[in-house]
Amino acid sequence: MTANMDIIRAEWQARTLAEYRAAAVAGEFLCWLIRLGFSPEVLQEAHRVVGNELRHAELCFEVYQGLGGDGDPLDVAEGCLVAHQGVGKPTFQRLVLACLDTFCIGGTLAQPLFEAMQSGATEAAPRQALDRIVGDGVAHVDFAWKVLDEAMEQDKKVVKGLAKTHLPSFFGKVEKSWGLLPEGWVEPVGPEELRHGLMPRVRYKRAFYQAVAEDLLPRLDSRNLPGRAAWGKRPRADK
Repeated sequence: MTANMDIIRAEWQARTLAEYRAAAVAGEFLCWLIRLGFSPEVLQEAHRVVGNELRHAELCFEVYQGLGGDGDPLDVAEGCLVAHQGVGKPTFQRLVLACLDTFCIGGTLAQPLFEAMQSGATEAAPRQALDRIVGDGVAHVDFAWKVLDEAMEQDKKVVKGLAKTHLPSFFGKVEKSWGLLPEGWVEPVGPEELRHGLMPRVRYKRAFYQAVAEDLLPRLDSRNLPGRAAWGKRPRADK
């Protein structure tokens, strides 16, 4: 069976944009951390995250070009490369929301998904890119929770209040993006696409819910944050 190169190219083009966005958001987040007086250790780790994300973007773009892609992954609508909570000056509350949403939830759940993609990738360039992304991912997840821990040291009451209010909507959003199968979904990813680092949506869904149960919620539990209650209150959609 021949690989569907249009689907493969489109996926790596999207991943290039996603990694550039991750670099831009991490850079913005670093500026917030500096202005809000976070520790030098956290600032240095944030700086490394920015550099790693830029390298990931370069590797993804090299894969895309190697597959014959000639579009500009950064030719996107204005506002794509900023944090969702980035309008206005940095505040402690805004930083905590970005940390929970983008870094703790998004980063923690993305890591096992990339690991699953990596496990099936046998083509050299996709495998090289995914090896680097997965290898850096562990430190990125640790960084996210380290920032949250430091924020809780500064004001645990505010962090808990923000988590109680906003975690349900954050969970609903990420489940809609990563955990649900669109109605009438016809799976385009088969063995040949798997070799290029793509993953069937059913497997993506399974890895997502497993990561929620085995990694994300226990991390929130250990900090006495209302993760399980918020998961139960998330906006629901048909699966």
